[in-house]
Amino acid sequence: MIVVRTLGAFELSFGDRPVERWKAGKARSLLQFLLLRPGRTVPRDVLYEALWPDAPWSKNSSSLKVAAHMLRSILEQSQGDLPASGPALRLLTRESGYVLEADRVAVDFEAFVRLADEAHAAERAGDRVTAARLYRHAVGHYEGDFLPDVPYDWAGVEREWLRSRFLCALTVLTEADIEHGDHVGVIRWCRRMLDAEPLHEGTYRALILVHAHLGQLTQVHRWYRLCAGLLRDHLQMTPDLATQRLYGRAVRGEFNGRPVDLGAWRHELAPVGAATLLRTPA
Repeated sequence: MIVVRTLGAFELSFGDRPVERWKAGKARSLLQFLLLRPGRTVPRDVLYEALWPDAPWSKNSSSLKVAAHMLRSILEQSQGDLPASGPALRLLTRESGYVLEADRVAVDFEAFVRLADEAHAAERAGDRVTAARLYRHAVGHYEGDFLPDVPYDWAGVEREWLRSRFLCALTVLTEADIEHGDHVGVIRWCRRMLDAEPLHEGTYRALILVHAHLGQLTQVHRWYRLCAGLLRDHLQMTPDLATQRLYGRAVRGEFNGRPVDLGAWRHELAPVGAATLLRTPA
């Protein structure tokens, strides 16, 4: 089995043997970029611009050829003991560029996206039970940001796109647990949201509201203070008006002991119009 891990950290494994030593140069970066375009021939100038963004491309440059040679060498050596009929990861040279062939290779971000797409389709079809089940499987693959230590712009774009899909999945799972009255589940999903996006103010509103329903006003105070402090320190802003109003109602005990209604929950967690964009400086 060939496994590629990109979420949280990068690792390429053949059977139970991870590639522990990458030769100097851009071989690993070349593989990472091509993993986003499997089975497609990527022109040399595109690859050069992606891996050497600050250097002008020249047909006479040997840098890309060296990186491709080293990557091909690593792949061939690592697959030497695998059966010929099994999974395969190959780098092929074409007249205009290079193509990565990934035959039955398990890639974590691909599995995450596939499950998230299936979940979204079920959600659109009105099958919320199936959607929640698939979203749970999807977030199980998300162990962290995509290639967190890779500084290239193309990695950053993919990183933010996958994080957005992850946050959307967590929102659905949060609402599913609200419907089932699973407060612990809501708190669990909120924690994962904050791991991915510590300044996601809507998550703090969710935590304030669930603890308000449980009558845990000390936790309400703590989450509000933490939210306000982070917004002040990192964005020089105060909490949204929706957060301030929710906090005021919570400390007055308006939610204590009341059952959670999903429609009311969505209303309480929604930002106050343009206030999210036009917040008062702290």
